[in-house]
Amino acid sequence: MNKAISSPLTPFTNKTGVSQPRKILIFYSSIGHGHISAAQAIKEEICRLAPDVSVVLQDIREFMHPLWRWVDERLYWFIAGNLPKSFDALFHALQTRGKRVPSLARLPNDYPQDKVLSFLRTQEPDVILATHYGAAQLLATLRERGLLTQVRIGWLHTDFFEGYFPRISKWLDRTFLAHPELEARWHDAGVPPEKVTTSGMPVHPPDGNGSNRRQALEALGLASNLPTVLITSGKEGVGDYTAIVKGLTNHYHGPIQIIAVCGNNTRQQALLIKLQKQLPSRVKLKVFGLVPHADLLAWMGEVDLLMTKAGGMTPAEAFATGTPTILLDIVSGHERENAAFFVRLGLAELAMNPMQAGELAAAMLLNPERREAMCRSQRIFRENIEIGRIARFALEEALPAQALPQDFGAEYGSPITDVETALTQLDAQFPCDVELLLSYSTAKSPQHIVLENPFGHIAIRVDSTVFSANYVAKPGQDPNLLQHMTLADYLYGVQPPSPSQVHTNTYGMAYGRETLGLRVAGISAERKAAMVAEAHRIEEEFRQGRLQWNRSDFNCADVVARILHAGGYQRKLFLGWQLLPLMPLDVFEETRQVFEEDTSLRMELVAYRQVPGARAAYRFSRFPLSLRQPLRSVARVLEEMPHDPLEMAVSRQVITFGDHRLYLEDLLDHTALADADDAAHFSRVHRKLVDSLLTDLRNLMAAQKNRLLEDVERLSDIKAVHEIQHLLDRTLQLARIATERADEIIHDRGAQRLRRLFSQLTAAYGRIGTWRMQRPEIEAYLKHFQEFEAAVGHEFLKNRKVRLAKLRRSLKQRLERLRNYILWRTPHDH
Repeated sequence: MNKAISSPLTPFTNKTGVSQPRKILIFYSSIGHGHISAAQAIKEEICRLAPDVSVVLQDIREFMHPLWRWVDERLYWFIAGNLPKSFDALFHALQTRGKRVPSLARLPNDYPQDKVLSFLRTQEPDVILATHYGAAQLLATLRERGLLTQVRIGWLHTDFFEGYFPRISKWLDRTFLAHPELEARWHDAGVPPEKVTTSGMPVHPPDGNGSNRRQALEALGLASNLPTVLITSGKEGVGDYTAIVKGLTNHYHGPIQIIAVCGNNTRQQALLIKLQKQLPSRVKLKVFGLVPHADLLAWMGEVDLLMTKAGGMTPAEAFATGTPTILLDIVSGHERENAAFFVRLGLAELAMNPMQAGELAAAMLLNPERREAMCRSQRIFRENIEIGRIARFALEEALPAQALPQDFGAEYGSPITDVETALTQLDAQFPCDVELLLSYSTAKSPQHIVLENPFGHIAIRVDSTVFSANYVAKPGQDPNLLQHMTLADYLYGVQPPSPSQVHTNTYGMAYGRETLGLRVAGISAERKAAMVAEAHRIEEEFRQGRLQWNRSDFNCADVVARILHAGGYQRKLFLGWQLLPLMPLDVFEETRQVFEEDTSLRMELVAYRQVPGARAAYRFSRFPLSLRQPLRSVARVLEEMPHDPLEMAVSRQVITFGDHRLYLEDLLDHTALADADDAAHFSRVHRKLVDSLLTDLRNLMAAQKNRLLEDVERLSDIKAVHEIQHLLDRTLQLARIATERADEIIHDRGAQRLRRLFSQLTAAYGRIGTWRMQRPEIEAYLKHFQEFEAAVGHEFLKNRKVRLAKLRRSLKQRLERLRNYILWRTPHDH
């Protein structure tokens, strides 16, 4: 294996005697210019401090398939610019999912892990930095796999919200944030203080003075003594620049100069050039396409007002230069989160539409006190900018403390630390009387089906004692068939409790496999005593030679089923399966169902995650299979990472983030008690996404349809032909998005109907032809489009009613359980 990935590299020393890395790799994303400029600023600072160090910039998007990269970028900007409600709902749905999934690997990521890993092995970096969350998430996922443990990894978060992103930071060595408030949020989310630093955004603002303003503006053919406004909206130039300029000129009645930077948006440029001829003489409009970032930053420092979307970098650059700023509500989702942060701190004002943008801009230009108050807030913001912290992390710190002892997690080796702390926190948050422990199967080598035991293991804990069948216990040699141990030893022990033991199979389970724990509270003392008594009867039968472990007749599942039956919890028997041996997965799920039917009980599903980096002999974990569930088992074998309902029901997990410590992580958002009903919570998120998508699609489809009907009359006009072709493409793209979402959301004949209508629409589109553009074919396409648009509204609304009915039934069934939960959490007087 490449030394940069699997073993420490020997750093070299500069003239001052400070040890330095030989190569630093910085990942950025080209989806927006902010990530690029941040990476370039970090590189400049590193090279200033250490000229001999090699710094390589790498676009993470280059690892995507070229065709998908082209489609993805256009689809992103299409949704961001045209479907604001959907973009916002998708953003919040992703953040909710990111907080909920047990592993970052379960989240969507467009960058192939193995392809990136191969690149890293070729490059051999000592330090990796990222200025985009997608790259940081990928690196964290590789850390989850036990890789990159000897490479120092840092991430600059270029936005101003937290979402699920603190979970990424837990796997990395350092996260750099733009403001102390964000650092506090990361700490509250459980990220260790040593892994978070406030660095501000990496900005090198030019020194501003009167002569610079005069030179910069005169070079553009503008006067230095007139109010000047800069409009820019990223590399893509999104937003309605024309409406913004009109709104500004309508509300500001004096002489004014406007610099409009449109990026790669040539259509935006053409519209503004056309508008130039219609503006009053007191307004001077300069239109540019994509300009060098240094020029944009220089202009920003010399104008009186900036109007821009609420990305992370451009507003931060404006605050660094002391430029009064108006934010444009163009891109929802993360940029709305940024805007709310900026406005609350007094750094900028937010315009919800182009007309309001013009009104706010005019008011700002006419009110020096208002501008000065904003600049004072920006000066406080600038105090947090210390790009040197990122450079020093990359250059001067020792390798991360990710390197684990060679005997970590092995039998008789070094155990994980903070076990009692994490388990005590878990008991404090959800104390329980009984816990079922379902452990996955495990092997010494990667196997889709674990040949030694594909069915996993099950044990039961009553109060503080875990009872677990020891399949290697020998009558006459071992006093007990069952293990009697603490949860800490059962999961994290490295010292065998008796002679006949197999590490990670009979104890120390977490070093070799995943374990799910169904924690149950509310079981009476009498029932628990009956369970313990049954465990002792099993031991007595074993000592008398009347009972011994057998894979088919008396395995771990039989032991747990017998103990539960003694406590009055009997499984439901299904006809046709009596001849098959009991399976751990079946006993676990059937008992869970029995517990759920008892409304006096409270339950929580917890995951004790496998410890990455352990040197145990058994360490390749797979979800347990069951002969009684053949279809589910086959799906688990064929799919590398399916979303099993049992795994997705986990609400807390005990986990380590690549170091030697154990942490308790909450996977639920407890902002409201109603979220105790997990199904209801996610139904609300899902419903909001459906409603948002439906609203956006219907509005945009109606607008496109009307424009097409008007433009068909102008088929003799060459420009009109190009416009119509553009609109046809957009309507078909909209219909495709709606069809894809229907497959995910509706799952019935309604989705089939939309697919059928979409196929008809596609066929009608193909009959138009790029060169012919005949009116009959276009009108036929529009007829199919109208049918599709009507079907979208009908099917999505019908599906919503069905889901609401199901939700009402679910809420009714869980009402009694929720009432008991509230009573249990409410203190009582004794």
